[in-house]
Amino acid sequence: MKTELTIGKVLRPHGLKGDVKIETFSSNPARFASLKRLKLDGKEYEVRRLTLEGSFGMLGLKGVDDMDSAELLRGKMISVSRADLPKLEAGSYYIADLLGIDVYVAGERIGELVDVLQYGSADVYVVRSESGTCSFPALKQLIKSVDVEKGEMVLDDMVFRRVVVYN
Repeated sequence: MKTELTIGKVLRPHGLKGDVKIETFSSNPARFASLKRLKLDGKEYEVRRLTLEGSFGMLGLKGVDDMDSAELLRGKMISVSRADLPKLEAGSYYIADLLGIDVYVAGERIGELVDVLQYGSADVYVVRSESGTCSFPALKQLIKSVDVEKGEMVLDDMVFRRVVVYN
């Protein structure tokens, strides 16, 4: 598993005091509200303030005190140490942990999970195999188990046949 996860991106400066507008990459951005430190392109910063509204927010960092300093952060990716993130609920996973795992249906490996498309109703997993790609919604009744440590996801073959889309 990765020790650092990318959680968002700096969009632009906001105001004259060095704050920046950010976009978070999470279905639950509130989990980031208590972060005390983070990294932008590998450089660590201490968080002065972080307010979130939906998937966007305003971020103030120590050492970034004016609009010119904030402008230098435009477009930078925001990452955090896994140790600084709150524990996820059972059955929830960080996308970074799912990418690259092997997907099995009826005991047979169908391919590697290569993308997670996030839509309002359900995420859609994209799997690449030797014969092409397929996609399926992330439904509880479809996904029998996920073992991030072993790099395996097991799907219910009956449900899979009904929901899979071959691309």
